[in-house]
Amino acid sequence: MILAHDLYAETNPAFCTYALAEFLKAFVEVDETGAELPLAYLALPIALSEDLAGSFEGTNKKTGLLEWLERTPQMSVGLAQRVNASLEIVTPAVRYGCFADVLVLGADGRMRPGAKAVKPTAITKLDSISAGAIRRAGRLGTWFAMAGSTRNIFGILGLTV
Repeated sequence: MILAHDLYAETNPAFCTYALAEFLKAFVEVDETGAELPLAYLALPIALSEDLAGSFEGTNKKTGLLEWLERTPQMSVGLAQRVNASLEIVTPAVRYGCFADVLVLGADGRMRPGAKAVKPTAITKLDSISAGAIRRAGRLGTWFAMAGSTRNIFGILGLTV
């Protein structure tokens, strides 16, 4: 039996909000001030990219962004195009997340987890590809928070603000 992977399901605002919620949950464990909004536009396309999934194998929270990039030099190839192509996915996810009170976007431009948390058991009901994207978003949340400022993260990834 051949199973088809539903790409639309993985790019709908609710699923992407779930990934961003996982990203923010991990981020605020390291930096309680929250993540600046532009980081969502980096984290989500990287986390959702199945072609980068293998590069997360053998990593953990302590690996860090720099070490991961050292192991994955191909990651920065086409990153700007990947980020630009994902604008129509990230923006609705942020809007939906704020509307659903899963995410909070403060006046300071920082995102934090909202009052409504996503149930941790929900990930167990996802297929392996979708569950992997959620786990990668969490890993990126930790790494981005440990890496410092948004400008620093953009620079590490070879992007300009």
